[in-house]
Amino acid sequence: MTATTAPHLVDAIAAVSSRHRFARKLIVAPTFGAGRELVRRLSLQDGGWVGFDISTIRPLALRLARAGLDSSSLRPIDAFENQALLDDALDRAVAAEGRGLGELSEGVGFRERVHGAITALRMAEVGPERLDSVRLADWSKRLFLLRMLQQYERLLDKQHLADTALVLKLALAALEEEGNQFPPALGADVVLLVPGMTTRGLKGRMLAALQARGAVVLETDPVIGLETPDALLWNRHGEPGGFSYLYAPGNRPADVAVCEIDMFRAASVTDELREVIRRVAERGLRLDEVEIVTPDPATYGSAMHALSTRLGIPVTYAVGLPVERTRPGRVVRAYLDWIEQGFQANPIRRLLEAGDLQPKRPRDAPAPAELARRFRTLRIGWGRKRYRTQIKAALASAERASPGKWETGEVFRHRQERTLAELEALKSILFPALKATPKVPDRMGEGGAPVSPAELARGLRAFLRRVPASDGPDRTARDRIGQVLERVEATLRRRTNFRAAVTILRRHLEIRIRAHTPGATPDDPGAPWSSEGGHLHLSDLEHGGFTGRPAIFIVGADADHLPGAPAQDPVLMDGDRRVLGAGLPTSTELLRERVFTFAALLARLRSSHLTMSYAAWDATEARAVSPAPMLLQALRLSRRDTHLTFQDLHEALGAVVCRVPPEGRALLDRDDIWLSNLGSGDVMLRGVDQVRAAYPGLDAGIGMRIERTSGQPGPAHGVITARPSELDPRRNPALVMSASRLEDLGACPLRYLHSTVLRLYPPDDPELDPERWLDPRRRGGLLHEVFERTLREGRERGIQPDGVPFEELAIETLGSAVSRLKREVPVPGEGALLREVAGLEDDVRSFVRMIRQRGAPWQALEMRFGIGDDEPIPLEVTGGTVRLRGAIDRVDDRGIEGMRVVDYKTGRAWGFDKGTGVFNGGRRLQHAVYAHAAEARLGGMAAAGEYHYPTRRGENQAFVFDRLGLAAIGELLGHMFDSVAEGSFVPTDQENDCKFCDFADVCRARNKDYGKVSSPLALWSEEHLNTGVQPAFAPLKRVRTFED
Repeated sequence: MTATTAPHLVDAIAAVSSRHRFARKLIVAPTFGAGRELVRRLSLQDGGWVGFDISTIRPLALRLARAGLDSSSLRPIDAFENQALLDDALDRAVAAEGRGLGELSEGVGFRERVHGAITALRMAEVGPERLDSVRLADWSKRLFLLRMLQQYERLLDKQHLADTALVLKLALAALEEEGNQFPPALGADVVLLVPGMTTRGLKGRMLAALQARGAVVLETDPVIGLETPDALLWNRHGEPGGFSYLYAPGNRPADVAVCEIDMFRAASVTDELREVIRRVAERGLRLDEVEIVTPDPATYGSAMHALSTRLGIPVTYAVGLPVERTRPGRVVRAYLDWIEQGFQANPIRRLLEAGDLQPKRPRDAPAPAELARRFRTLRIGWGRKRYRTQIKAALASAERASPGKWETGEVFRHRQERTLAELEALKSILFPALKATPKVPDRMGEGGAPVSPAELARGLRAFLRRVPASDGPDRTARDRIGQVLERVEATLRRRTNFRAAVTILRRHLEIRIRAHTPGATPDDPGAPWSSEGGHLHLSDLEHGGFTGRPAIFIVGADADHLPGAPAQDPVLMDGDRRVLGAGLPTSTELLRERVFTFAALLARLRSSHLTMSYAAWDATEARAVSPAPMLLQALRLSRRDTHLTFQDLHEALGAVVCRVPPEGRALLDRDDIWLSNLGSGDVMLRGVDQVRAAYPGLDAGIGMRIERTSGQPGPAHGVITARPSELDPRRNPALVMSASRLEDLGACPLRYLHSTVLRLYPPDDPELDPERWLDPRRRGGLLHEVFERTLREGRERGIQPDGVPFEELAIETLGSAVSRLKREVPVPGEGALLREVAGLEDDVRSFVRMIRQRGAPWQALEMRFGIGDDEPIPLEVTGGTVRLRGAIDRVDDRGIEGMRVVDYKTGRAWGFDKGTGVFNGGRRLQHAVYAHAAEARLGGMAAAGEYHYPTRRGENQAFVFDRLGLAAIGELLGHMFDSVAEGSFVPTDQENDCKFCDFADVCRARNKDYGKVSSPLALWSEEHLNTGVQPAFAPLKRVRTFED
């Protein structure tokens, strides 16, 4: 670097150093980071730089106030204790408030605003007496703040504590006692004040007192065209640089040069940062010649960390990185989300998949993927109790398990040992954390009791014990989090409502850490906080521009962040601040200061090159983002034209930089190499051929997808090599068919291939719906159970259906079934449960009415056949015999008329339109299969098969099919099995068959509005079925036209 790139601030410090070479010199800066950067930059120049100490206002005040603190028996508190004290005062004030403003106390934002308001009042020397004497816009808010302030000051006094405001008052008193000289406690001969600090309130009084005793405000590069805000400490240098004229571009003298300014916009934050790195590479810059400045260090810091880690670029961060960028930080966030969201299983599953949680003895533990897969099979869903019940039940089931029919003893033992090991591992991970976590409300806010942050911290510490040990930033993060949790457990024991306790804990865990340095040793703590040789440096507006690096990139320069819109404090509105005094800035004043501060940052840049950019699209809100007005000012300055408009800025910014690098640009990684090969000028090529050639597996998948919607029937459509001896149940007696399997085959042979032949099944993860407890399958199973038990117990007790006791029995049976199912299926909330039980009761009453109307002289209930040790029932079909299994809901004995086989349906009646016949093109087979089974098991004749819809939605409809129509079932099934024997599992020809299919996503079928379904495969099949050309469709054609 050359000396010309250093800010004038550094030259001013160097001048002081040369005059006071051996004196003790104290630099008072807005932050330690800013002070460190100034001294570091000074060390790179010629001349002396020894004897410097750096401080901010508060540590300096502590030095001066030490004697006063000791004499008053006061203990100064740090940020942690101050926040804890404010939370305590807030909880007490909320308890006194009852309703109104206090109801917001659970939110993070509300607490931060109230904390900020009380701190601002204290620093502005506005006490309870002053607050009580003024009229604010909202009387209730004034009363709440008054109570809050009184509670806070009462706690300080009672515990003999001193916050920053009190420390500053004692420091000012100490300065007054020493007269017009620096007291020895200051430990300095020369005091230098960095400009830009606030002169409001107690801090302003402190700075003024130091100046009165000889402290010097360092000269800095001037800002031309803007008035210096009254509340900012400032001392301008007499010689403006080029960037000093940002807001007065027309006044820039011809002999004052401005370095080159580039501008661009990108499609995303990551694309913006990639473009920065690309320009650094193209210009041949060393990393330590580059500083990136952003008004949004959280977003850009995290994005830069992810990108630099991937590219292997060492980066230092002026404000560090959020702790969530580490494994312990991710686990902390997941735990707090977990307990706040009713113990949903998804956060735990994600941690297990990532290997972020391990059992107590990880050496022989199952792999993360295996643990996550086993956890998923438990179907926990949500609810704290279900983790224990499901894991214990699974362990008991695994211990009682016996070998499968075709499983050898050795294979069984291996499977059982693996299952038990995985379940024990899950138990060791989750049970200690669940035990340590206090009782908290469920996701709907029901249950639980007041809880303290300390109790939540104990649960979190138990959870963190299952995080794998690691080195570097992860170890640092674990240590920092552990220190915070220890303090929380020791001090924050006051109980409050659950949400407030979580909010308090979250705020204390807002930790920033050093970033990981690529290629560092395991013991390396991470990148330093200040800039470092060989590292690119990322800073925020408060710390930017002090490094003196020749290449500066200002990223995130959009209108939302630079300067941002003026936003009033909802707790202390601007009108209230004006009434209370000058020590409380208004939103307009703060905005003016932000504009000036950014102009001052640019003014101190003496770089040879400045680049400004922003991300032009906000993906989270799906909206375009506008450039900051400062970009237009910079354009006017560089072109020396004050009449330029945003249209000119739009042209200067050029096309939006996207993920695809333009032709001829530097390529950063293999992704860039790939994407550049797909680009031709500004046109993106499809690139399918190149990608498919490189990835054979992907090539096969793409080919299969294309083949599915075009071309001739083949494997993509379910037409496979014929294997009748294996797949045709007429030839393979090991295949036992159920009515549901047969209906799958009749409705859509491809569905049968997926479910029965390939044995695929969709993930069975319970999804939390705050308005629904049971999914349709479980709801139907529950009602079936109630119907069967009611009829059976009614007959055993001699209760006739036409009496009131029968309905009471049905409701009582429902209640006991619901109690049992509550233990199996997590309840989203008491309100949802009550609503659903009320609906179930209506359905049960509808069933009772249907029984009274149609009668139920049952001969058998829930009649099982072919299940377990029971022998399957044979059925003669065309081409052979098939074996059947199933469970018949009800068989009625109608005397001389014969038996009637009844199957309950608990949804809405559909598929019985006129013209659907007895079998509905192979889609309706259960009634015929069950009629045959009833005859085979019970003897006698089945006069009819019936579908009953005994619920509100079903409107107690009944659809009856007589024996004559059912007799053709053997011939129809023969046609269906012909397609199986030929290996022809073509898709259905009707889109409606895809509406409730488990494999709709596999086939790209989508539900549309008004109950419509879009299924490309069904349309393709319909076209081929109607032409009658393809032999693969012949069996399905015979099935569909069987009753024509």
